[in-house]
Amino acid sequence: MNIVLKTGLVLRSGQRTLELTRLLAEDRVQFEDTLTRRAITLRTAELMKRLWTGRYKVVLGAMEGRQTTRAGDDPHDLAPASPVPMVDLTQIPPSWRAQIEYRMRYLKGLQAAHVSRGDRVRVARVIKTVARATADASAPTPSTVMDWARRFHKAECNPLSLVDNIKTAPRSRRMLKKIDEIITSTLRTQYFTLARNSLRHAHDCIQRELKLAVRNGELNQDQAKVGYATVCRRAKEVDAYHRIASREGDARARMVCRSTMDGASAAYPLQRVEVDHTPLDWVVVSDETGLPLGRPLLTVAMDAYSGYILGMYLSFYGPGVTSVAGVLRNSVMPKSDLVAELGLKNPWLSHGLADEWVLDNGLEFHSRAFKGMSWELGIDMTYCRVRTPWLKPHVERFFAGLSHLTLAKGRVRKGVANSRKTDPYKDASITFGDLVEGLMMFIVDVYPFQINQRKLARPFDLFQDGLDRCPPAIYPGSWENMRLISGLSKTLTVHQGGVELVGLPYGSAELLPLIKQHGGRFKALCKWDPNDMGYLFVQNPTRLTEWVQCPCRWGEYANGLSWNQHLHIRKFAREDLAAKGAQEKLRSARMDLHDHWMNASRPKDRKNSLKAAHFAGLTSSRIISSDVPERQTPSPAQLIVEPPTPLIEADIPEFEAFYLGPR
Repeated sequence: MNIVLKTGLVLRSGQRTLELTRLLAEDRVQFEDTLTRRAITLRTAELMKRLWTGRYKVVLGAMEGRQTTRAGDDPHDLAPASPVPMVDLTQIPPSWRAQIEYRMRYLKGLQAAHVSRGDRVRVARVIKTVARATADASAPTPSTVMDWARRFHKAECNPLSLVDNIKTAPRSRRMLKKIDEIITSTLRTQYFTLARNSLRHAHDCIQRELKLAVRNGELNQDQAKVGYATVCRRAKEVDAYHRIASREGDARARMVCRSTMDGASAAYPLQRVEVDHTPLDWVVVSDETGLPLGRPLLTVAMDAYSGYILGMYLSFYGPGVTSVAGVLRNSVMPKSDLVAELGLKNPWLSHGLADEWVLDNGLEFHSRAFKGMSWELGIDMTYCRVRTPWLKPHVERFFAGLSHLTLAKGRVRKGVANSRKTDPYKDASITFGDLVEGLMMFIVDVYPFQINQRKLARPFDLFQDGLDRCPPAIYPGSWENMRLISGLSKTLTVHQGGVELVGLPYGSAELLPLIKQHGGRFKALCKWDPNDMGYLFVQNPTRLTEWVQCPCRWGEYANGLSWNQHLHIRKFAREDLAAKGAQEKLRSARMDLHDHWMNASRPKDRKNSLKAAHFAGLTSSRIISSDVPERQTPSPAQLIVEPPTPLIEADIPEFEAFYLGPR
């Protein structure tokens, strides 16, 4: 394939497409990005170097080379030859080297005489000349030399093609079929098992089987001999993965024979982003109370191409959708204002959506909310196999490097025998705000500038250079849409009072048309921001792309309140009521009220009714006799409450007054 530097030449640099627009003076060419029309100027020497090294690939504008044949060449010889094994020619046996030197004399003679390998007459003349000059008594025939030349040219002038095929072909095993079957079956049943027997035991079993074969007349006594070295060699012929898996299990085989050749690498920034959690090895103190809070959980999103940190999220809630949504928002948004506020020395370059997330098998990554979030943002998800951390090695390496930080106060250490142990909860002194600021300094100013000894480059430089070869970053349409996409979701009941989510009432005037349209009570999908419970989004059941934003009616409580914080507050209140016996007291009061109504409405039997009449003193004289003065029956209140004691009126005595002051 030939290349012509003219307009219309289109090259591919990573995921960016460049088009040649004009040839400049001083041996320079100018390209333009087909998406952003950003101009790129290169020298011709630099352009060709990038093309030859594979950094740039030709898409349009290449000239296909023409194949020419010389007179006498067989057109069928232009077909691709079978690949010749690559062997170091300095390590081949002397007999092979002598054969190559002998045949190369005749081929060099054809080349010096400018004779085509298809011209038989002239080939015969060259053979006689070379044989006379080298004193070769048994010169090869023209057909043989022509065959050597054909093989030599089809193998792209590889000298090893001149060696006889019988020398390079794999050798067959010199062993009787019966002995080979005994060795194979014995290794399969005695060595390649979970019992993990030794090769010495397998060799003893083979010897026993050979004696049994001799006894049965299947082998002779002289043939029934297998050495221990032969058994070891046959066991090593099985590939290491199956050998370890048969003796120690598949998990151990994957661990020992692990490899990242199945796509763990990336070609440009934001192609593969590894996301994972880890608990930090420090106990954090509250900024307000000064009391130890515990070990926070760090969630990190890292670029697999450069090893650059894209976003972080620190919480005490454990791994969940809240942590993943937090690190997603932090990785998408530009961070220039955040860097300026903290006074960091270097910019934080990461922003925009990723193409693919590389995840483990945590429950939060398999949740419906997380999958819906990824689908709506257009991000692919790749789940690593269980116990294969090497499939996302960059974030695992980052977590391992956190142990080298110099923060000593409140550090959680692994217990070591005969060493002084300190309680991290008593030794803790770092506040949560200071820890967040320190991690930001490490992520922005320290870690991106550590040199990768394998690539001999810094993550900051790799990410910055990779952005020049990437398409423009993709952002969500609005931050409200981002809150809606990355929020939690649940199907709730909408009624005349609005929507209630775990005790919080939501409602707005915009919700009234939906209630009128779908009736006073209907089901709808609701989404909310896990970091701010002040708003709730309600989906229109008939128009799935339409959402209604409803504020919380308890704004003083819900604004700025996180989802996990609200759940913990309710849990604490529930436990406090349970400690006071509120449920038991309410249940007892309800039963007392129920017993009262039952007793009041229960019909009396004959004996109890007669006894009640006796106590009441009911006779006909109360109704018939009019001479008997009417006696007032005291009310129940008068029977219970004693009448107040009347005040005794007495005359107030008179006293004489006198003055003791000066006159």
